[in-house]
Amino acid sequence: MSSIEASERLASLLRSQVAAFRRNASTRRATTTRSSQSGEAPDVAAIVARRIRALASDDLDRERKAVRIFLESILLQHFGADLIHDASFAEMVDAVHGQIESDQEMGAAAEQLGALLLAGETKS
Repeated sequence: MSSIEASERLASLLRSQVAAFRRNASTRRATTTRSSQSGEAPDVAAIVARRIRALASDDLDRERKAVRIFLESILLQHFGADLIHDASFAEMVDAVHGQIESDQEMGAAAEQLGALLLAGETKS
């Protein structure tokens, strides 16, 4: 697979994840509330939302960190949650994030995603 094909697949994945994030924002808030009240394990979206809310409001790199948290969760969903224990996983996330930011189109999409993620966390 060429790097162009990989970039196109990653961009497509990001677009579909952002679309799903938008469609399910209110559902996630309701699920998070029900899960926390019933003692159930929260879903991945709830964990991502909680981690984004935990970012310092005065952090100038907040939008970029929100995207990284989101990207990390996507990679864990696709490749398995056990990767979180792999010492090289953070390096892989950094490399993928760097590739996204280095591409003009995907970088712009990542900026929009960061803004969306931060806008969504203020409504929770």
